[in-house]
Order: sequence, then C-alpha cells, then structure tokens
Amino acid sequence: MTNDNIHYFVKESQFEQTLVDLLPHHGWEKEVLVQPTEEDLILNWAKILFDNNRDINKLGNYPLTASEMRQILDQVNLCDSPYAMNMFINGGQVCIKRDNPADTNNYGKEVYLKIFDAREISAVFPSKELTIISTIC
Repeated sequence: MTNDNIHYFVKESQFEQTLVDLLPHHGWEKEVLVQPTEEDLILNWAKILFDNNRDINKLGNYPLTASEMRQILDQVNLCDSPYAMNMFINGGQVCIKRDNPADTNNYGKEVYLKIFDAREISAVFPSKELTIISTIC
C-alpha cells in the first residue's frame, strides 16, 4: 500500500512554502509572518493581546501602548529559565497598569490580561497564526 501524500523536500524553503499553503485548509490564518524582526513579533503579540482582551474592564477599544507592552515584556524577562517563561505564558494572565489616557475607564488602574490558555485556544481563540523564521546554517 503506497501513500501518495508523502512529499520529499530538498530545500527547507520548499517545505516551508508547502506548509504555508497547506495550513489555511486546516484553520490557520492565511497571513504569514516571514522572517520577522523582534519588533515585528512584539507588535504582533500586542495585536493578539488586544484582540483577546477587548472587555471594557481590560483593554476595551484602546490598544496597548508601547510602555504597557514593555510592562508585559519586563515580566517575561524576569523568568530565569525557559521553563519559568513557559509557565508564565501558559499561566493565563498578566497584570499591567494602564497608561493609555484614551482609556478613561481603566487609566491608572491595574488590569489582568489573558495571555494564553491551552484549554480554550481552539474554542475561544480559533485564529492560528504561522511565523516562519529561517536560519542560515
């Protein structure tokens, strides 16, 4: 019995492109971040956090400011190991002090933002994104 779905790739870029073409058929976003910079990744994460925390007592209609995102990154950077960082990200929430003056409801207040919850990811946050970071060996 042969499997006609087996593909062999000589170049990593061919594999990446085939994967990018295939994933939208399985619920993933069509937009792909290709070779993003660290800033691109941070901005993308800020957008995801905003999209997932639109409650009026969280971010409402006011995106994270650069300094609010810095608060989150500072908390991530306090983790002393990859395990600790994983536990932080999968812990579900992060607390920030809102400094966006446009958010008159929460300005100056601490708000808890949902980061990631693996139990809810497919039900609550059906968007799946793909980022390709190629390395030169």
